[in-house]
Amino acid sequence: MKNICIIPARGGSGRIPKKNIIDFHGKPLIAYTIEAALQSKLFGEHVYVSSDSEEILAVAKQYGAKCMLRPQKIAQDDSPMEKTIFHTLDEVKEDFDYVCMLFPNFPLRTEDEIISSFDELRKQNANALMTVTDFQWLTPFWAMHEGKNGLDFFFGRKYLIDSKKLPKVYALADAVRWLSVPYFKKVKKFYGKGVIKFEIPFERSIEIDDYKNLELAKKLYHIAGIKK
Repeated sequence: MKNICIIPARGGSGRIPKKNIIDFHGKPLIAYTIEAALQSKLFGEHVYVSSDSEEILAVAKQYGAKCMLRPQKIAQDDSPMEKTIFHTLDEVKEDFDYVCMLFPNFPLRTEDEIISSFDELRKQNANALMTVTDFQWLTPFWAMHEGKNGLDFFFGRKYLIDSKKLPKVYALADAVRWLSVPYFKKVKKFYGKGVIKFEIPFERSIEIDDYKNLELAKKLYHIAGIKK
């Protein structure tokens, strides 16, 4: 079984400048993802950081990742992530069974989630896996919006029932993605048939995309056994 890990880390970030290498408890943010990938021992030497930024790649190299300079044309805000996968696979020129995408703005995800999710993927013989988390008290069925008659329930009033009777749904927590490489090369997208979920705790699912989430993640860092 041969796996490759791809950590996509663009240089541009509108809300937090240089987000992927911002200090997080004494280390660059991206270091936590690189270390988790290496500690999982699922990828051998095939842990790659794909970036259009030489500065990010220099930091990634310091923490043991291999570097893949991403062309600007596939490093835009609206560039599909699938193109990053194809670019990396084409450049590495080796055959792999599975590719794992680890986004660097999930510093509280550990090697445990990477290993356990891969075990679940193999157990179910699935084409792809995505991590999710529970909505907890924030059920989406009670979402509200301002309609033409004022504030109203986005999904209508039929879901105004006991929350225990609502359908079970999950929030996407994009901490770990697994894909069968042959499957991905065939369908050329993430969301094909045979995608399964792997649920992770809320505190491991924090995605840093603004300063508010950054401060929340810093507070969660020392609790619930997330980091020693």
